[in-house]
Amino acid sequence: MTLPSMEPSRIDGARHVSEDLSKEQCWELLRSHTTGRVGFVHHGRVMILPVNHVIHENNIYFRTAAEGLIGEPFARMQISFQVDDFRADRSEGWSVLASGPSSHVVEPELLTQLWGKAMHEPWAGGGRDLFVRIQAVELTGRHVYLA
Repeated sequence: MTLPSMEPSRIDGARHVSEDLSKEQCWELLRSHTTGRVGFVHHGRVMILPVNHVIHENNIYFRTAAEGLIGEPFARMQISFQVDDFRADRSEGWSVLASGPSSHVVEPELLTQLWGKAMHEPWAGGGRDLFVRIQAVELTGRHVYLA
């Protein structure tokens, strides 16, 4: 996504502008990155873990191990997924947050499509052959920059 071109950061107290991103801009930014963070509650504790992901038909997918921390519990859990980026030298950044139910991918045709997509290998060691789908029921984004 092409965000508005900003002037180099100023130190004269210029105010920041915060603008909401459209759903289309949010999806474009989600597609532009290969790593994001998945957040969920596990035994009463908020967990936030990095995952490599792919976007397919406006759903977010990542691979994990079935027996791992985010394997079995993700079968019908409400979770959030976040991707962001910033330029400290320009006091500029953006963030996209998707929230909704997760599920294991079990449909053979969809699994074939997902395995055929170019996707970075998960960083965590071991076999990661369980695809988790996040249905983005809520999708919001924000871009902050100097005016």
